[in-house]
Amino acid sequence: MTISEIAKLAGVSSAAVSRYLNDGSLSQEKRQRIEKVIRETNYRPSEYARTMRTKKSNRIGVLVPQIDSEAVPKILSGISERMDQKNYHVLLMNSNLSLEKEIGILETFEQSQVDGLIFVASILTKRHEVALAHMGVPVVILGQKSDRYPCIYHDDEGAACAMMTELLKSGCRHPAYIGVDRRDKAAGQSRYQGVCRALETYGLHMDEIAYREATFSVQAGYQAMEQILAEEKRPDGVLCATDMIAAGVLSCLSERKIAVPEKMKVAGMGHGAIADLLCPRLTTVHYHYHTSGREAADLLLDLMRKKKPRQEARMLEYEIIRQKTT
Repeated sequence: MTISEIAKLAGVSSAAVSRYLNDGSLSQEKRQRIEKVIRETNYRPSEYARTMRTKKSNRIGVLVPQIDSEAVPKILSGISERMDQKNYHVLLMNSNLSLEKEIGILETFEQSQVDGLIFVASILTKRHEVALAHMGVPVVILGQKSDRYPCIYHDDEGAACAMMTELLKSGCRHPAYIGVDRRDKAAGQSRYQGVCRALETYGLHMDEIAYREATFSVQAGYQAMEQILAEEKRPDGVLCATDMIAAGVLSCLSERKIAVPEKMKVAGMGHGAIADLLCPRLTTVHYHYHTSGREAADLLLDLMRKKKPRQEARMLEYEIIRQKTT
């Protein structure tokens, strides 16, 4: 079934059918006649033909670093909520924390006729910037602050400072910190800086406390805690850069019969589902991940419509969730 055949059956011009399919101006009477024919014939317009005609695919790309992380499903829910309302399809790709794979995916998106991209970034390198520049479509960075692209990000430094301050206020005199790779500017570097800021307020320095880096996993948290406990000076509180790391810490402490929070206070960051399932429940930082996805989608929609966004770099707030581990 072609546009010409639809037009003939509806008794209108091909131009009228084209305007109908592209949400153009059309009288109500013609619109109803065309709708009737389309419904009766079960007509489906060719996506490829529409893309070639309008230069729009009504698809956006979303690239995430780790699809099974606590945050990503919430982010995707926010993105989908907005994009579904605007009849955009989401093409989701997962790099599984591989920088090489991320670059390859960005190059794939360049050939995929997407109208825009939301990049949930962990690490941004020069190679990323080159690949993004070649895409030729609007790009929004989510989760990292960027000087080159519109972005939605969290107050990681402020949150880590507040959480370490919470530990110190609760009575910790010998805190420890388990962070992540500081090449990750948000979860790594910014949270590290926040911890340093809080320590300085209490006359401490990062060099004076137990500090380890771990990957984003329970096992890595367990191993980092093992190393800290093997040191001569045992801490009385541990802040972890993520809830998953904190879960590993709690497992390690439980096996060694170290009571939480009586002998060791523990805090995480992220407020994933695991925080409320652990025993005792984990004190943590709540990030508004669903909101961040929704905000990123709104920002991208503005850019694709060539509207000037009300703000091209948006930092979201956080909340301290006080539970049983402190």
